[in-house]
Amino acid sequence: MLPALRVVAVLHALSFLAQPILAGFFLSGQDTAIDSHATNGMILATLCLVMTILAFPVWRRGLVPRAVFTTAAGLLVAEMVQMIAGFSHLMWLHIPLGVIMMGGIATFMPLVMRPQAVAAVRPVAEAGE
Repeated sequence: MLPALRVVAVLHALSFLAQPILAGFFLSGQDTAIDSHATNGMILATLCLVMTILAFPVWRRGLVPRAVFTTAAGLLVAEMVQMIAGFSHLMWLHIPLGVIMMGGIATFMPLVMRPQAVAAVRPVAEAGE
């Protein structure tokens, strides 16, 4: 399950990076880009849901630290609020929340991708145990 979590996490991060680019196209006058931004936002939230679901058993099996699950769950909540803010045209919330979410993704990715993180979670049995 850890490899699947890693794949979904990378797809989620790439989808997230596309969001400000799509918003920039819209702000540059390409009106159709707002539909792409909204569609990608829904894909992003779906990926985050899958990522959170995958993170739970991987964490419970001791393959990653608890922060992997809690960060994924926090990002899922933030992305739901983000979608509501975006569809409601609450840019005072939508833009800063996107910046904050980038920090969450920057925290999440090393926890999932580093092999050392797994070794730190599982204590090494000493000789004679």
